[in-house]
Formats: sequence, structure tokens, C-alpha cells
Amino acid sequence: MKGKELLKKLGEETIYSAKGHFKACDIRRNLITMTIWVCALLTVVGLIGINQTVDKWISAISLFGLIALLIWNEGEGKNYRAMHKKAGETYLTLHKEIRSCFFLTDDVTSVAESLSKKVAEFDQSDKPEIPSFARRIAKRAIEEKGETDNWFLDKYI
Repeated sequence: MKGKELLKKLGEETIYSAKGHFKACDIRRNLITMTIWVCALLTVVGLIGINQTVDKWISAISLFGLIALLIWNEGEGKNYRAMHKKAGETYLTLHKEIRSCFFLTDDVTSVAESLSKKVAEFDQSDKPEIPSFARRIAKRAIEEKGETDNWFLDKYI
């Protein structure tokens, strides 16, 4: 049973990590989209005109928002979503492999140890950190919204 318990633990760890990376990617995409739309809306309001001073402030805020967005997405920000997606896909692949071994193999001790080493190696590799906000959203998605099958929990086995 030691191997099955290890696989359950690895399954839980990998799905939380995968979901966290995917949620980080979603949050970044949504923030970029919202920033663009807010700046576009402010620009339209500035063009319509409310008051000369207010219009200047609105235009300045819109310009500042767009410049901040460009700076935010420069450097590592350019690949932020791609790096999170790649890490999430790797964790998801590991999770599916772990799940298959859990349900399809009777003697899993050696396989569990091998998979544990794979997960540990990937955990130590260079990948983006999951923001705490994305971790909370991922946890809620898994535990409350049922966005995964949660096979690793005792009540599902």
C-alpha cells in the first residue's frame, strides 16, 4: 500500500501545481485584456469631452495605463503566460501518468518511486512561481468547483 499512498500524494501535488500554473496564465490574460479595454474606454471618454481639465486627466491616465502595460509585458513578462502554460502542461502530463499507474498497476512501489523522482526533478527545475492569488483560485477550483476528478481523495476511490 505504500506505493499507492505515494501515488495519491503525487497526484494531489501535481494537479494543484498544474491548476495553479493554468490559473496564473488565465489571471495574466484577463488583466491584460481588462487594462486594454479600460484604457480604450478612457480614451473614448477623453475624446467625447467632459471638461478640459478632466479630459486631460483621463487622457493622462489612459496613456500611463498603456505605457505600464507595455513595460509590464517587456522582458520576462513577454513569455510569462507561455512559461506558466508549459509548466502546467508538464505537471498535467505527470499527473495523468501517475493516475494511470495508480489505477492500472497492482505492484506500484517501484513505479511510484520513479514517478516521485520525476516530480521532484521537475519541482526543482526553472519555472515561474505560482502567485498566491492563483494558488487560492486553483484550490477553490479543485475543491469547491470540481474542475478536476480528484481521484486521489479517499472518498473517490
